[in-house]
Amino acid sequence: MKRPLAVLAFSGGLDTTVILHWLLQSGWDVATYTADLGQPGADLEEARAKAQSMGAADSFVEDLRSELLDEFFLPLLQMHARYEGRYLLGTSIARIPTARAQVRYAKRVGGNVLVHGATGKGNDQVRFESIYRILQEDPDYRLNGFQIFSPWKDPTFLDRFEEGGRDVMTAYAVEHGLPLPGGSGAVPYSQDANALHISSEGKALERPDVDHSEVRFTYVSPLEETPDQPERVRVHFVGGKPVRVEVLDGSRKPIPGRGVEISLQDSIGPIVEALNSLGGKHGVGLLDMVETRYVGVKSRGVYEAPAHTILLAAHEDLESLVHNHGLLHNKGKRSFDVAEAVYQGKWFTQEMESWLAANAVEQQRVTGWSEVRLFKGAVLPVARYSELSLYNEELSSFNTVSELPQKARGFIDIQSMEAEAVMRQRTKLSSQQGSRHA
Repeated sequence: MKRPLAVLAFSGGLDTTVILHWLLQSGWDVATYTADLGQPGADLEEARAKAQSMGAADSFVEDLRSELLDEFFLPLLQMHARYEGRYLLGTSIARIPTARAQVRYAKRVGGNVLVHGATGKGNDQVRFESIYRILQEDPDYRLNGFQIFSPWKDPTFLDRFEEGGRDVMTAYAVEHGLPLPGGSGAVPYSQDANALHISSEGKALERPDVDHSEVRFTYVSPLEETPDQPERVRVHFVGGKPVRVEVLDGSRKPIPGRGVEISLQDSIGPIVEALNSLGGKHGVGLLDMVETRYVGVKSRGVYEAPAHTILLAAHEDLESLVHNHGLLHNKGKRSFDVAEAVYQGKWFTQEMESWLAANAVEQQRVTGWSEVRLFKGAVLPVARYSELSLYNEELSSFNTVSELPQKARGFIDIQSMEAEAVMRQRTKLSSQQGSRHA
């Protein structure tokens, strides 16, 4: 009888390198899947070759940059999702296309067992395993003999590695001569990276009362090394999609050769890359926060996301010009629900389907530009324009008299009626309470 084939989500880092070796030593047949998400500086071909040299039955690297940026990140951006009001979900959103593509690859190679390296304390175990299970209801992704194996929940694996965690894994790798990224030296934190975002967590960062001075940033320059003059950038949107970035001179004219433009059919990758460079140069997009993991544990993370930060500021600014109060109010409330769902890996759900449909309608109006100023870690919208603007200069101006002030009297009278009744009630109640205590 043919043995099951395990498909491991493989980054080539310490955890998945050790897990691959342990699985092979335990008698598993293993194929590895590596997602190219635009990780800066990553040699994914080296990861593939390492897996093969260690004995993997197959090893595959797939370019998922467009899936991540255009299918998942763009609507996330447009819906203004921030987990707990701050975290831009750069790691969370990347897990969705990664898990889906891992299942897709497993089906192609006849895999049965899906394996990930997420621990039992974190969020990724929920994201990966939920998506694995959900996709088994889709015949295009259904696996024969489907199983999930999570090493960090397996008693035998835990007996070997639970006490000491990554230190024990490093010693194991050295003992077995496993090639490690950056050698076997201790690193004061762990990182996860993609084209949008880099997160640094663990080790030296596990004490929230200690600053992040040990982190070597990739996208974001330290503030003391940023330019002493601000820079203006204009971001153009068509139907909610960023299609052009212009760097402006002192007269607010585009500087030739400094911008980037794409068509509506193109991936937004070049836009993201350009804004990561521009924003990072000015220290934009750095976040150090304590968040609540899905399992309820508090976790400290240091995040770099320059392009996402700029695009979010510009997109929100432009939407303030083209959407009315009711839509903006409802969207603000919905953004928290969207963030929660993405953080928990709940993309393929009815509620997300509904939110995405509403977002698609809303984005039809989001055409125009927002001009932002980048300086010393801050991104500040300073001007905006749209042919679909709801802004009426004649009505808004303090220098122009129209019929609106005369019409406002009746509106104010009606608007305050409920509050007036409440005040009368409050006065009566206070009087009654005073009489009882007299």
